[in-house]
Amino acid sequence: MKKILVLSDIHANLPALMAIENHVRRETFHRIVNTGDFTVYGTYPNEVVRWFRARRNAICIVGNTDKRVLEILTGKELKKPKREEKRIMYFWTCENLLPENVRYLKSLPEQQGFTAGGLRIGLFHGDFGNKGESLWPDSPENRFRALAAKFSYQVHVMGHTHVPFHRIVDGVHFLNPGSAGRPFDGDPRSSFAILTVSSGRITVEHFRIPYSVEEVASGLKNNGLPYIYGKMYRTGRKLN
Repeated sequence: MKKILVLSDIHANLPALMAIENHVRRETFHRIVNTGDFTVYGTYPNEVVRWFRARRNAICIVGNTDKRVLEILTGKELKKPKREEKRIMYFWTCENLLPENVRYLKSLPEQQGFTAGGLRIGLFHGDFGNKGESLWPDSPENRFRALAAKFSYQVHVMGHTHVPFHRIVDGVHFLNPGSAGRPFDGDPRSSFAILTVSSGRITVEHFRIPYSVEEVASGLKNNGLPYIYGKMYRTGRKLN
């Protein structure tokens, strides 16, 4: 039996990540996966990246916020996002991200596959080759069917939408663990999943657990960052 801890969209929220670690402390995982967006919108980017760097069984990819941070650090002009409060969060992250953590993010691919229990598992952040595409719980079944036929994975793990779901189409599993650090579905608790592969059988469990939201809000306030983000963490909503 292979157990996999599935995480996504932590967004520099160390208190949420520590709450997950504490919740699963008695579990033994074959792999820990993160489908990207380590950074931006929280004040703990270094601590979050360091947490994954310290785990030899971690398999990670970059998300859109991570890629944008890396682009800024190479001197590329930040054209998106347009909203000033979002741009502040990107520039703060760039100013505070340590060189060794920048190098780690640069080393990560945008997609990755691995094998567990004889099954192929693919990691994606948001799109599947169609730029700008995201999968949602209510996305058309024919889109899932097309992706099941396109990729040679029995399980597709993705993030980006910050909304958890698990769908099975043509025998292929599509799993979004939701956002570990910044939920958008109105539930401010941290979201993650555990994927188990045993004798070719796949099971998925979703979890929602509380964490110290006020610690995150205080970190934002103490660094002079936009108030609206503290409100988002408290409500579990995307307000901009």
